[in-house]
Amino acid sequence: MALEPGERISRNLLRTLDHFIFELRTLEENPEVLGSVTLNTPGPFPAQSFQTLELNFQVGTQGIAVGGKIVVPRHFFSDSGVWQVKRPKADHYLSASASNREVELIPDSVTMSGMHGGFRGAAPQTAFRIEKVPLLSGDTVTLRLGDRSGGSRGYRIQSYSNDAAPIPLYVDLKGDGRLLTLPIRTYSVIGKSARAIHGFAPSIVGVDEPFSLNVRAEDEFRNRASGQIPGIQIFLNGKPYRILDKTEQALQIIPDLRIQRPGIHRFTFTAQNGKLKGICNPIWVEENPGDRIFWGETHGHCGFAEGQGTAEGFFRFGRDDARLDFLTLSEHDIWMDDAEWKQLNALSEQFTQQGRFIAFPGYEWTTRRSRGGHHNVIFRTAGRKRVPSQEAPTLSKLYRGLHATLPPEDVLVIPHAHQAADWRLSDPGTERLVEIMSMHGTFEWFGQKYLEQGFEVGFIGASDDHLGHPGYSSGLRGGLRQHGGLAAVFAESLTTDGVFDGLRNRTAYATSGPRILLKATLNGYSMGTRQPFRKSRTLEGRVSGESPIDLVELIKNGEVIRQKKFLTTSVKDRVFAEISFHSESDVFFGRDNPRGNRPWNGRLNVVQADLEGLTTDGIQNRRSDFARRDPDIRHKIHFRVATRGRKQGFMVELSGVTLQTQIRLSLEKGREFGAAPPRIRPSANIPAAEIVFRFQDLVDGEVTQSFRVGRHRDQVQLRIIQPKGSLDQSFSFEDNESPEPGDWYYLKILQLDGGLAWSSPFWVGGESIR
Repeated sequence: MALEPGERISRNLLRTLDHFIFELRTLEENPEVLGSVTLNTPGPFPAQSFQTLELNFQVGTQGIAVGGKIVVPRHFFSDSGVWQVKRPKADHYLSASASNREVELIPDSVTMSGMHGGFRGAAPQTAFRIEKVPLLSGDTVTLRLGDRSGGSRGYRIQSYSNDAAPIPLYVDLKGDGRLLTLPIRTYSVIGKSARAIHGFAPSIVGVDEPFSLNVRAEDEFRNRASGQIPGIQIFLNGKPYRILDKTEQALQIIPDLRIQRPGIHRFTFTAQNGKLKGICNPIWVEENPGDRIFWGETHGHCGFAEGQGTAEGFFRFGRDDARLDFLTLSEHDIWMDDAEWKQLNALSEQFTQQGRFIAFPGYEWTTRRSRGGHHNVIFRTAGRKRVPSQEAPTLSKLYRGLHATLPPEDVLVIPHAHQAADWRLSDPGTERLVEIMSMHGTFEWFGQKYLEQGFEVGFIGASDDHLGHPGYSSGLRGGLRQHGGLAAVFAESLTTDGVFDGLRNRTAYATSGPRILLKATLNGYSMGTRQPFRKSRTLEGRVSGESPIDLVELIKNGEVIRQKKFLTTSVKDRVFAEISFHSESDVFFGRDNPRGNRPWNGRLNVVQADLEGLTTDGIQNRRSDFARRDPDIRHKIHFRVATRGRKQGFMVELSGVTLQTQIRLSLEKGREFGAAPPRIRPSANIPAAEIVFRFQDLVDGEVTQSFRVGRHRDQVQLRIIQPKGSLDQSFSFEDNESPEPGDWYYLKILQLDGGLAWSSPFWVGGESIR
């Protein structure tokens, strides 16, 4: 790692380097010193099922001294059961036994950090200490995760499918605290039985043009389902269209479909047993369509670094399960060697099929915020030389290194906010897009920071998924609180050059995951373009969502100047009321990492009205405990919500409503969480609060309560809505107020279920930075 003048290496880093050198030297001097590990139960196992995983560890040539340890840590991203060593009848019991019966294996713990520990801080991990006599070379130790011999149900498997879920093991040979890494063994996880159906189709097709419909049966965690899939009735625009027979194939492709009538078309699905339903993205059928909309993911990880799964599994999921059009595996450069980079390039070439699926090679330039923050680097084609942070430790050196090795039109640099990139510095030749949302949170303000500096950048969404589920990921794991986003790009054809040029030209937009179709022009110019100065500006567009369109906003120079609300309505005897929570994630203290998640946990009581129902279906951050009715008190709801830069909420159906009706919220105290270190602003404690929403205080169908947390303004809102609004809207905005050269505009779309889309900006007049 290169150092800047005057920069000092921390003691922790020196200790880590010393340990790496010690481990490499030990293995070089004696390759058999560690021994071998065999997993007798590789799966596949259904997600969240209870199983017994059995590993055999054969001791290496040096043996393990009395006082030495075998450590069984957990992968930091796993939501599997937390194993324990004290209660044989309880879940997740972990046992250890040695072939030499004289050896005693005493339960112990070792403090670890990193991907097999507390990640950003030290945390105790399970270990077994060798006592009485040493383990000798050739002895075996059997580890049973979920040992059922004492009455345990077993070990609960993680909730997400994966082709290589890791079981890390470490050994302390001498009892001196120096842990050596044993070979990691992996098992496979598959989905559970089907709970929903989801369809994927092209966003834009021509009249009578053949296309394929992809139908996926999935479990409640968005995994591809396993087991018997019931027969499925397919509807087109609400009318019966085709029937799929029952099968054990959770992925079904229906080729050569055609639609003869221009317009907006939608497939929906209902299982013949009546238990499963699903939707498909909207389809715009056009006469002689020009550019198409293609969907992709530019930010994701696998087991190459701190994630899970193989690189092959990552690409397969993106192509087959998420039905992406383009994909990048942007592995962290600090954990990727040249052999893995070569493999990643080979896989990008292997998986690319022009007209069907484009895999771009790329990596994540990974460095601390003070050196420039995290950026994804994506290449047009394979075989390019990467410029890792080990060689280019600052952002300016990254830009210079890329320009020295290839033309700027063949590379994209995409900053993101989680480990905040330096928005004061941007290379116009390569940095054409900004990632404004991921599973970590929603950071619209981050894109605005670049625009305020005068940089011409477009907006995309991504997931930063680490679990092998790019493009269709659930962020409701590992402390995250929202699904991953997507990048949409306009291009004439699904080819390497077509998609890459579309991204570079900023004819792209961001969504929070749904395939929201958005097309707009400003004075006839498309998104991502700068047009000559005009005082009068007319923005026209249309949008088709996967949920009713709730709100369209026009943002000018960072401020909302126009909006259209489509679902807010007035009080009636029977209403649907949306309760939503919103917290700002902005940075107010210089250049900091974003504020963490703001918890909203508590209970809701309805006064002077009847609570008829609670709706969380389709809400993007729903969890099993997200919102539930009290089993004993009819008018009470318990909820657990966390927000980071966007609104989340739920709907209640009320009857007997009058102006005297009240909704009372009791919010528990809490503390922000999930912000990446290092931070200037510390995480804030959130005090408890009581909120009373009186229906007599509603103005235009809504009422809002604001809270100050330092300089951030958070909100809780009650709104009366019409939930069966239109999924398609057209809009037009005029702006003739205080026109200045260089004004920038963009659109923000909100669906009823919380799904979002943001256009890339439009610029009017002014000059581009060269």
